[in-house]
Amino acid sequence: MGEDEKTQDNPQGMPLPPLPPGISLPLPPPPPPPVEEVNLDEDLEILENIEETQIEEVEYSQSTDFQSHWEKRKASDPNLSVGNRESMYGHIDRIATGEVGTLLDRFSNRFGSELDREIIVLRKKQQQEMREIKPTVELIQAPTEEYEEELEEELEEISSDEDFAEFFSVINNLLGDITDEDVIKNFIASDSFSLFEEVGASPGSVSEEQKGDFFRLINQVLGDLPDDNESVEAFIGSSDFSIFVKMGELYGE
Repeated sequence: MGEDEKTQDNPQGMPLPPLPPGISLPLPPPPPPPVEEVNLDEDLEILENIEETQIEEVEYSQSTDFQSHWEKRKASDPNLSVGNRESMYGHIDRIATGEVGTLLDRFSNRFGSELDREIIVLRKKQQQEMREIKPTVELIQAPTEEYEEELEEELEEISSDEDFAEFFSVINNLLGDITDEDVIKNFIASDSFSLFEEVGASPGSVSEEQKGDFFRLINQVLGDLPDDNESVEAFIGSSDFSIFVKMGELYGE
């Protein structure tokens, strides 16, 4: 009887009785937010961009620091930005003793370091040795007319280069013998002297246009000298004057 009474008091499957007034059940917790998908490629790209920006900022600050450092060095050492008067105008003591040398020798400091000057002297020596070499050409078969024309043009070009290299050597020695310091100083300080430097570095390999410009430059420099200049008069009476006349026929206006 006891078990039957319990079953009747709480029958299975029946809903629970309602709560008394004023009492309510707590609300269920909110559902969790959806999980965002992580894009590793985008995150890596963002990190790389940040690193590149930082590197660029460091490089810019370094370059700015170096520039300011260089300005301080120039301010503390005037020799870095102001040329030496002796290197511009030559060695006065050598001129006084008669040991003038060529124009390149007198103003060799204008050509950069000691190594640069040695290269110029070495090239001049090599060019002189090449002119002394007389190659013997042995023909294996009879040349065609077209080949003969090409060979003749090549030989003419080689001969022209050798003649111009000899012309530069003659002019270089002539300008070195001139004792009129005002003329030489003005020539060294002019913008045209850069052409003399460029041709002097390799006189056997300059272009036809440079050859013409160089001859006209030298013709003007010599023309500005006094008529009674002893060096020019000696040059006109020497055998070297023939190469000047030859260059004038090729490149003179």
